Amino acid sequence: MSPWRRAGNLGRADPARGASAAGLRLWLARAVAMTCLASLLPALFISLPQLPNLSQVWLVLVGGSIVGFSLLMPLYAWASSDIRWLCGLYALANLAGLATWPLAWHTTEVGSAPWLWVCLGVATVCAAMATTVSMGFIYAGVSALIFGAVRMTLSGGAVSALTAMQDVLALVVLPTALLLLIQSFAQAVEELDATTAESQRVEADRAIDKAIGQRRTILDGIIHDQVMTTLVAAVQTDHTRGEVADLARSALRSLADAAAPTDVGQPLTPHQLARLIEDMVEAVCPQARVSVAADIDGVAVSPSVASTLGQAAREAALNVTRHAEAEHVSIEIAARLVGDDQGVQVDIRDDGRGFDPQAIDEGRFGIKVSMHERLAAVGGTVDIQSSPGAGTLVRLRWSGRGQQAGETISRRRASEALRSVLQVELFLFLVWLVVGVQVLVGLISVLATPNQLPILIAQGLAVVATAVALHKAGERQMTTIEGGVVVVCLAAIAHLVHSSLPVGQLPEYATWHSSVIMVLLITVLVRGQRLAAWCGLVVFIVQVITWARGHELGAPTVLQVTFGPVLWLTLATLVLRGLRAIGEQLVRVRTRSRDNTRAMAESFSNLVLREVWLTQLREQIGPLLQNLADKSHQLSQAERDACRILEGRLRDALRAGNLVSQGVSDAIQAARGRGVEVVLVDNRGSKLPETVRLATLRRLEELVAASTGGRIVARTAPEGYSDAVTILKVDDERNLTTIDEAGTVTVRKT
Repeated sequence: MSPWRRAGNLGRADPARGASAAGLRLWLARAVAMTCLASLLPALFISLPQLPNLSQVWLVLVGGSIVGFSLLMPLYAWASSDIRWLCGLYALANLAGLATWPLAWHTTEVGSAPWLWVCLGVATVCAAMATTVSMGFIYAGVSALIFGAVRMTLSGGAVSALTAMQDVLALVVLPTALLLLIQSFAQAVEELDATTAESQRVEADRAIDKAIGQRRTILDGIIHDQVMTTLVAAVQTDHTRGEVADLARSALRSLADAAAPTDVGQPLTPHQLARLIEDMVEAVCPQARVSVAADIDGVAVSPSVASTLGQAAREAALNVTRHAEAEHVSIEIAARLVGDDQGVQVDIRDDGRGFDPQAIDEGRFGIKVSMHERLAAVGGTVDIQSSPGAGTLVRLRWSGRGQQAGETISRRRASEALRSVLQVELFLFLVWLVVGVQVLVGLISVLATPNQLPILIAQGLAVVATAVALHKAGERQMTTIEGGVVVVCLAAIAHLVHSSLPVGQLPEYATWHSSVIMVLLITVLVRGQRLAAWCGLVVFIVQVITWARGHELGAPTVLQVTFGPVLWLTLATLVLRGLRAIGEQLVRVRTRSRDNTRAMAESFSNLVLREVWLTQLREQIGPLLQNLADKSHQLSQAERDACRILEGRLRDALRAGNLVSQGVSDAIQAARGRGVEVVLVDNRGSKLPETVRLATLRRLEELVAASTGGRIVARTAPEGYSDAVTILKVDDERNLTTIDEAGTVTVRKT
């Protein structure tokens, strides 16, 4: 299928779907339309000597059609309308005119190359746009063969078969190379569009999983730091009733804050972050002193990151109060900004008794949940440095990228957005193909040139210039020095060729170097040296004008030699401009898609937090926390027992999320009331497969519900073990249940 046949209206595609392919079609249509229009000028100059010998009817039908279609195409293209039908008519008019050229020639004078050759290259592209790229290849071959046959007739100049073969090569190679490049790029862009929807779905799923994980971490922190602390305090007798009530009120406030609707809010500067941390730490560590080491302009952290840093700093300060016996505690905030990359560091330092970090279990809830997991959820890290008697340093680090709304999309970013769909190998092959064919044409023409040495040197320079132009094309942009070397080589080639030509005449294919210069200037342009490419074109035009005047050749000769480089370099500039526009559009679409995905994930995770997790948590502990928050309410022994059981239930959920559900938790709570010891150990490190999890929960609930005494230990194994879960029940006898990765349950006595 043609890469241009996916949309009737080229300019009105949904920017979030098919943006790149629609943009490519639109800019190709405009570039081709302008090329058709630009071809009229050299065609007019070349046709002036031929017009008296052509049939008037042929001129009106063929010439008038080509002119009319050329004028209409830019109007339709810039109105974002479909120009495929005009492209098809333009290609047919050129092919019909070429085939009927000998019939239109009504004199016995020997003619010259039909002026239609100027239009055949763009007509090939038009044929591909109107049908398919395959049909474009066929059109290029058929039109070149017809042109070669016409050239051997009286009307076409009665040239030799060798010269006619040169015509065929010259007409086939460049359009074919262009079609190959367009086909490759168009297919890659279509594939990019085809995978956009799926990649966005995958990105959305990942964003939701990440956001839910962050909300779960926040909730786990509240449960551990406040709810479970309150329940343990209620059970212990060394806490006053007022202390328990204050803890309960704080826990209720935290749960209410977590359930409140969230606002994205504005980012915080380092100074504002310091004030936030000071407020959060003051209640748990009054002696802490907060300062800002550097308040760099431009550094700003989101409210979620600021909150996470504050919570982790609060947990570190709380540990100082509980364990360090420190006199001095300092919290220092430092920031850095390098380009778009920014970072924040929070150091919590004390002069307390210190400890050996290697001797502390990293799985401790205060360290694991409140610090490491919280920071990891927002892309941060925690580093703890301490030794007995030397105090402790807790270092919190976060880094990220700052992006301002409405930022300008640089050419580099736009190019990077399209780099994945460019096939450098094909581009290299096509450049070498075109240069090689033109060098071959030049070698053939050398046979009829008395002064052969300058031509041979020029062909050697063409090979050198091509090698320099393509050096490391797949790795980086061309350097200014490389671009200058190519331009100098091309200027030398033009000088050598012009100096070898006889005065007053232009031998067949004496200007083969024009195509070489054209292709290499386009290569310089594509590889990022736009100024060098256009300077090289200006130098070439000046050389041609100087040569034409010195060799007594007129303006048509100048136009014939310079038309190809000027036209195709202009076309390449238009296409590259369009590709940059497509790249900018892709950057904006992807940025907008990421923003929308992130906002959607935040909204969804907040909904899960409020409507699922917090609802369940309130049902479990809400009434009990309300009683604990009432200082006038005297706790009964049953309520203290309920606190103990509920604290164990919450600890199970935090420690072994793969092994608990509402039903299993209820069964475990009841079993513990009957004196059954239940131990849950989750070593998985990731979520169990659904079949394994369901089988595990069913089997565990059955065993716990049926037990009247003894001990039950359920354990998940790390990924890679043959048995994903083992459940050991010990009472009058020992029974071992294993569940493999497929969910198969096996029970045996041990």
